[in-house]
Amino acid sequence: MKTAATLFSLSGFTMLLLACAQVSAVESDDGIVEPAKQPDDAKLVFSSLELDQTNRGTININGYDRHFSVTFPTSYDNSLAYPVVLFFHGCMCRPSFTDEAIKSYLDWAPRLESYKDDFIIIKMSAFSEKKPEVPQEVDEGGARGMWFWHEGLESERDDYAFVDTLLTELQSSSDINIDPENIFGVGHSSGAIFLISYVLGGPIDLTDVSINDTYTFKAISVTGGSTLRKGIVDFKENTPGTLPSVLHIQGEQDKGLWFNGQETGKSGINFLEFAAPSPPTIIDGLRDTVHGLTYSAWNENTPSNPSTLGRWAEHLNLEYSGYEEYLQYYLYNFAPVTTSENVLVGMRIKDCGHGLTADQYQSDFFRIFSQQNGDLSEYDSAISRDTAMTFC
Repeated sequence: MKTAATLFSLSGFTMLLLACAQVSAVESDDGIVEPAKQPDDAKLVFSSLELDQTNRGTININGYDRHFSVTFPTSYDNSLAYPVVLFFHGCMCRPSFTDEAIKSYLDWAPRLESYKDDFIIIKMSAFSEKKPEVPQEVDEGGARGMWFWHEGLESERDDYAFVDTLLTELQSSSDINIDPENIFGVGHSSGAIFLISYVLGGPIDLTDVSINDTYTFKAISVTGGSTLRKGIVDFKENTPGTLPSVLHIQGEQDKGLWFNGQETGKSGINFLEFAAPSPPTIIDGLRDTVHGLTYSAWNENTPSNPSTLGRWAEHLNLEYSGYEEYLQYYLYNFAPVTTSENVLVGMRIKDCGHGLTADQYQSDFFRIFSQQNGDLSEYDSAISRDTAMTFC
């Protein structure tokens, strides 16, 4: 039976070229956002595609190569369709980072262990030579590796086109057999912000771009800075009707996050004093930041107040049903209002700040859908027991 390794052997050097076309939004001289066809030379290009290694690839988006990598599961059989998980890294924007240091994320292996048996892993890089080489503020575009969308280039949303083109072409590939019904995403920090924005339809000026028209993310898991921004990373008129299930994880000591400004936290943290900058400016219950008005992760005292988990629950047709405390974290639970098939789990880790990992819980969350037909009972049993897992 053929595998990717046998399909791509060519004198020790292997290559895949897949022609693709992509539509993205550009702004005309009169300010009207119109679709623009991708160049004919847009291709997925691999220098190698072997089963026993991480394989780097590129795709041309608006004249610039965008970078990703593919790692096959140990069980890979090209005749079978496999669930796929896309990883979106956080900010890699220190002035000391070289271009290759940013792209080296594509080869990073430790996060793959809990996925290695049954998921195709796609790691996405924010790197693009189109982004400015000299570090800049976010509102000026950010450094090359900083944000997944071009904050300062309103007419050129290459990061959205990057994901859309890549997934569309992977689905048509005869050599990488992904299951379009089981596409998952993991995002941390700025990668979480971008992933949430993507599944919610992207910026308003992406209304002419057909993202999520042939596929949807079945579920996503986000960590660190993954709270909604009012009217920006939020539910809007261009949000698709089909939404993913969500595992929303936050470190309780992450100074970049927001809980509600009134609460002395369960672990004794006064978030009004703990937040950076301190004290934060609050407008209509939302924290004012350079990234827009930010919802709290969850409002402990008044759950109906503006919060990210509250917004997710409302649009997933779920309702808050309390929290449970465990040795290292608190779990926020949401039950279906009627017959909703979506799942929402909030996880607040006690002693972690911005940097954390919860790979086993994230991969098991995705298996609810890829293996268990949405049955949460096995996952609930696993996540509800005390654990020796190291989160941070």
